[in-house]
Amino acid sequence: MTPIELSKALDGVVDLDSSLLGKQVLGISANSKEIGPGFVFIAINGSKFDGNNFINEALLKGAVCVISDSEHIEKTNEIMKVENARKALGKISANFYRHPEKKIKLIGVTGTNGKTSTTLILKNILESHGKKVLQIGTLGVIPNIVNNDFGLTTPDSIDIFKILNTAVEEEYDFAILEVSSHALSQNRIDNLKFDFAGFTNLTLDHLDYHSTIENYFNEKKKLFGLIKDDGSSLILNDSSYGKDICNEYENTNTISFKSKDADFYCLDFSLDHNGTTAIFNFKGTSIDIASKLVGKYNLENIILAATIAFEIGVDIASIKDGISSCKFIPGRYEFISNKGPAVIISDYGHTPDAYANVLESIKDVYRSKNIKVLFGAGGNRDKSKRAEMAKAIELFAVQCYLAPDNPRFENIDDINREVVQGFSKNIYEIFNDRKKGLIAALEELTEADILIIFGKGNEEYQEIDGKKLYYSDRKIIEEFYES
Repeated sequence: MTPIELSKALDGVVDLDSSLLGKQVLGISANSKEIGPGFVFIAINGSKFDGNNFINEALLKGAVCVISDSEHIEKTNEIMKVENARKALGKISANFYRHPEKKIKLIGVTGTNGKTSTTLILKNILESHGKKVLQIGTLGVIPNIVNNDFGLTTPDSIDIFKILNTAVEEEYDFAILEVSSHALSQNRIDNLKFDFAGFTNLTLDHLDYHSTIENYFNEKKKLFGLIKDDGSSLILNDSSYGKDICNEYENTNTISFKSKDADFYCLDFSLDHNGTTAIFNFKGTSIDIASKLVGKYNLENIILAATIAFEIGVDIASIKDGISSCKFIPGRYEFISNKGPAVIISDYGHTPDAYANVLESIKDVYRSKNIKVLFGAGGNRDKSKRAEMAKAIELFAVQCYLAPDNPRFENIDDINREVVQGFSKNIYEIFNDRKKGLIAALEELTEADILIIFGKGNEEYQEIDGKKLYYSDRKIIEEFYES
């Protein structure tokens, strides 16, 4: 970035002290370790660290000014006070990168499950239409034009605007963002205005952060207040949550699998182990699609992506081609090639609803197979869903292997104890080591079985006691059958 005048960087945030007029900004950061001469330091009180404790460090390292909302910090010529530092961070980021969000079409997708699949399918469709498309979400930045791993579904404000600025410089037409409830709650996208937005569903998740499902939903809804006046939202509204969004916000289009009264609907479809065929009705326009993706939940992701594309103005041929050419979603219902006797599927799912969706589709497709499941609950996350995960799996599985996912700072025995409270049948084995649990599952597999491995998807690590340790379900499976 070229330098920007401090007055322009802080435009709409605070009024400058006269002693700072004419100062140049060379960078912005909420991390004191990144501060250098000419930087603006925004002191954020986060979940692990309070940036206000590092203000002196930032000033000593040459920060041109500091932004704080702490009542314990006194205002000075260099320390400026705001009501909300997170909101200020977003505004300053937009100013510093000269508002790239105004120079590229933005699409946001939110919901509990299906965000990654929907955004990837939509990216495929738009590329079939000849557009240059950036995807930002759980899988990272695709393509990774900034060569960073942000570790968040929705990056923080500075990173979002940095990414968008690079996308504008490289002449991308669209940026598609997975929008998490955390990002909405923490004001990370307040300064974005979306051309199009989509809603997948809402189920039990993240109550460790939001406390109640109502709070969780209220955060999700905020996305639909960030739509441009000439933009529109596409809502799967067969649920009460979808209906609430449609009732509350303007410029919403409804999508249904139950009613012809919706703007977009799909009442005719076929699902099997080879994929999906369906007929969509798009505001009177009929389109037949074929996809290699399996399951009703994937059909919901497909129609949401297709309706957003239709609203954008993508031609029918490109919509069909984009859907058919999307063969799989990394880490989602992904078949793991193996030399063993059974079918093995890996899926990133980590909520009761995601489990039920995947397992129901497997049951429909592999009617004669015995379903076995390896899964685990994440540590330092929503505890209310742990027993519910077991209840969802028990509806479909004949055998379960309960093994660690990402225990983080929690004791794995405590996590497992809360999970097994959801089982009413003795169909589970408990393991404190995921590798041992997976090997036990592999040793017991026969031709009559199908094994679904939940939680890790394409991740190649486990978070244990604050460290990310290398771990790969796929590598273990490969080594097991080669030994």
